[in-house]
Amino acid sequence: MAGRLENRVVLVTGAGSGIGKASALAFAEEGAKVVVGDLALEAGEQTADTIREAGGAATFIRADVSKAGEVEEMVNKTVAIYGRLDCAYNNAGVAVSPQLTPDTAEEDWDRVMNVNLKGVWLCMKFEIPAMLKQGKGAIVNASSMVGLIGLPKRSAYAASKHGIIGLTK
Repeated sequence: MAGRLENRVVLVTGAGSGIGKASALAFAEEGAKVVVGDLALEAGEQTADTIREAGGAATFIRADVSKAGEVEEMVNKTVAIYGRLDCAYNNAGVAVSPQLTPDTAEEDWDRVMNVNLKGVWLCMKFEIPAMLKQGKGAIVNASSMVGLIGLPKRSAYAASKHGIIGLTK
């Protein structure tokens, strides 16, 4: 697999499914060595296997982005395996079932904020030093149009995605 990202190392969180998986596959098609970050063991392994079966380079690292130690380990392992981190796509996220703000359980609010917003912050917290040490790198943080316009019955999700936009700016 040769392309615009030949010999680049890309870390994608939430790469076991959805947009994260599609992004990991696209990075690999462009020649990147992809680190598949995900909490779901089977899904993450499957994404990495798909990349390798197509002739690409991929490593799965299981991590919960809401936990600092796991994020730090994921970034450190990436650098240990590939010698660098050129790009990070912080994509991992969760949503809860639609509910009015007064009906939102504190546990649901905390889960969405911990994964969606804190998770992006933690990833940046450990990705930035790795990139500064090597003198360059790029970070893309996934948000949602819901972070710009809101959505009925999605207060926690909208607030977390709006927070990502503010954090990124």
